[in-house]
Amino acid sequence: MIEADFIEELDRFNLALKKNSTEIQEGEQSSSSTGHGMIFEDHKKYVAGDDIRKVDWKAYARTDELFIKRFEEEKSVTVHILVDRSSSMDYGEVNKYDFASKLGLAMAYMVSNTNDRFRFSVFSETVTDISSARRNANLGDLVETLNELRKTPESRVERCVTEYSNRIENKSVVIIISDFLTDLDEIESALERLKGSETILVNVLDEEEMDPEMKGDKILKDPESSSKLRTFLSKRTKKKYKRQLNEHTDNIEELSDKYGASYLLKSTQDDFFESFLDLWSAVNR
Repeated sequence: MIEADFIEELDRFNLALKKNSTEIQEGEQSSSSTGHGMIFEDHKKYVAGDDIRKVDWKAYARTDELFIKRFEEEKSVTVHILVDRSSSMDYGEVNKYDFASKLGLAMAYMVSNTNDRFRFSVFSETVTDISSARRNANLGDLVETLNELRKTPESRVERCVTEYSNRIENKSVVIIISDFLTDLDEIESALERLKGSETILVNVLDEEEMDPEMKGDKILKDPESSSKLRTFLSKRTKKKYKRQLNEHTDNIEELSDKYGASYLLKSTQDDFFESFLDLWSAVNR
């Protein structure tokens, strides 16, 4: 359950970030800029009548010739946030689904403050858009919707990303937040579909999944099916499990590198806002 005061926490967090940013910039010399929404494109030779403020003086120092910096209007970025709501996410002392949803909400909040657009969806066997592409978010409504959503049995990453990729029309950042406890082939196919976008995978796991304390005779239940398994968890079994999990997450990171995506592995026991700062930094790298 995401508490209603989470939005107030985001407000305080944002104010702290702004204060820190102001303190860092204090005393720095301000420089001329082209204004919001403009990005550098190329140079052209200076001719009479050109704006002298746009002269590239560094280029002049190198070449003894005057060049004007040319700019183009930067297109608005849409941030697509996809949160896994399959049954395996409904686990942990700090619930994985709640942690993942809060990361998505924090991203939506920050994107709204930068005047870009976001689209917030959840997925399992299919994708459900719980927002319209928007700049001004009603986060209260999103919190309520996320709390009410029923978890569904199985996560089909490949199918959902294939379906969703058809909705991506302009310059986009795609953030997928999941435990990624699925076949590597599915994850690779999803990354393949998103090659034209800046993609970030956030792998959320519970501390008990990463370093299980269980031992002895146990009955284990698959959260995405009705199957159960009785087993004896020895030190050797746990060591093998941890090795296989580490191999799995390492393979996801390698696939992310292969397709130019970013990969973050987060425990639900990590400080939430530090985790979000890592995600925000990945978006703004």
